[in-house]
Amino acid sequence: MTAAAPWLAPLADWCASLDGASLPAAVRGRVRDAALDWCGALAAGVAHPLAPRYRAALMRDGAGAASSAGDPAGRPLLAAAALNAALSHLAEVDDGHRLAIMHPGITVMPVALALAESLDLPAADLRAAIVAGYEVGLRVGALLGKAHYAVCHVTATAGCFAAAAAASRALGLSAERTLHAFGHAGTQAAGLWQFLDDDAEAAKAFHAATAVRNGLTAAFLAESGIPGAVRVLEGPRGLLAAFHLAADPAHLAVPTQPPLQIETVTVKSWPTCGQMHSCLDAVRDILAAAAVAPENVAAVRVRGPKAQTDIAARRDPKSFEEAKFSTAFCVAFQLIEGDLTFANFTAAALDRADVRALAARVSVAEDPALTARFPAERPAEVEIALVDGSVLSAARAFRRGDPEAPWSFPELIARFDAIATALPKAQRAEVVAWCDALADGETRQGAAVRHVFANMRPHKGVTQ
Repeated sequence: MTAAAPWLAPLADWCASLDGASLPAAVRGRVRDAALDWCGALAAGVAHPLAPRYRAALMRDGAGAASSAGDPAGRPLLAAAALNAALSHLAEVDDGHRLAIMHPGITVMPVALALAESLDLPAADLRAAIVAGYEVGLRVGALLGKAHYAVCHVTATAGCFAAAAAASRALGLSAERTLHAFGHAGTQAAGLWQFLDDDAEAAKAFHAATAVRNGLTAAFLAESGIPGAVRVLEGPRGLLAAFHLAADPAHLAVPTQPPLQIETVTVKSWPTCGQMHSCLDAVRDILAAAAVAPENVAAVRVRGPKAQTDIAARRDPKSFEEAKFSTAFCVAFQLIEGDLTFANFTAAALDRADVRALAARVSVAEDPALTARFPAERPAEVEIALVDGSVLSAARAFRRGDPEAPWSFPELIARFDAIATALPKAQRAEVVAWCDALADGETRQGAAVRHVFANMRPHKGVTQ
C-alpha cells in the first residue's frame, strides 16, 4: 500500500516552480500594495518608543549582508531580518487575514527583502518569494484555525511557514528541500497569547521576530541538505497532534485559479488590534449619520465574537500598547475626537481623563451568534445609548480594507504618508517609488532594497 503524500508536498512543489515574471497583473499589484503596507508599518516601528529596546535585544555588533531599518551598516542576516520583523509589528498597523487570523506581511517581507539584498535577486524572484510566503503562511494559518488562535498567536506559528516559504523560493530550493524547510519550520512553531494575561503587550513584536528567524533558519538547514519532517503537520507527533487540533487538509490545496492568498489580505484602517476594527467601523458609520456629543452618551454597548473579548477587551490600559488592545478605550477616543486615525491616536491619549471616563461607560461582550460567524466574517454590533433615551446603532460583517473593499494604490500612498510621518517627505516618496516599481520591475534588487532600509531613518529625535 502506497503511503499518502505529505500534506505540504504540493505546496512545496508549487513554491519551487513559481515564476515571478509571469504572475498576473492583479497579483503583481498586490505585491506592490503589500510592500507599501509593510514599509509603512516598518516606518512607524522605527519611531516607536520600544524600538531601541528591540534593537538592543536582537541586534549585536558584527558585519553582515543585510540591512535593518535606519541602520546604514550591513548586519548578520538573521538578526537584521528578525529586527525588521519586530519593528514592523510595534505600531499595530501591519496587514492581517480573516481566515488565517494572522499578520502575514511581517513574517514574509523581512525575509524576502533580506535575501533580495544579500543575494541581489532580480525583482521577479523577489515577487515570487513574497507571493510564496503569503500563500503558504496563510494556508497553514487557515488550517490551524480559531481553536489554535484561542491559545497561540498564529503570526508566530503559521508565520514560521510563511518565512520558510519566502526564504526557500528566494534561495531557489528544490521542491524536496522546500518541503524539508517546512518541516524545520513546523518543529519551531510557537507563540503563546499568555503575554496578554500577564500585562506584557510589549512582547508581542517578538513573535514576528521569532517567526522570521525560525523560518530563515529552516530554509538554511534545508539548503544545507539537512532533512526535515515531511509530515510535520499531520504526522502522529506533528504540529496538529501537539496542539490537539482537527484540521482539513483542503486548506492547503495548491491554487489553480484566482485569487492567490496575497489577494485576500486585509490592510488595516485603524492603528489598533484588528479584532476591534469592525466595531470601530460601526462607530464611524454612526458618526457619519448623526452628530454625537460625548457628554450626551449614556452608554455604549459593543457585541462581537469571542476573539474580540479574548484579545481586545482590556479595561484599564496602563501603556499605549495595552490601549491598542482595549476596545472600550479606543471607542471612547473615537467618540470624543470624532475619529481615530494613524495621526491622532498617540501615546498622549493614555493620560486623557475624558477618554477614560467615557471608556468606563463602554461595555464589550461576546455574542455567540457573532462567534459562530468568525473567522469567515469579522462581525460587530454597536449601540450608543444617549441621555435622552434614544439609541443609535450599526452593525458590520467585514472591515474596511478587507478584500471585499481593498484600498486603491493612491489611497495606500495617502495611508503610508499618514503612518510614516516620522520620515522626511523625500524619503517617503522614494519608498513609494520602489514599491510601485516592484510590480513590474526586472532589475536586481540588492542596492534598491538597501536604499529602502536606509530611507527608514526618522527625523532626528522623532518618537511616537
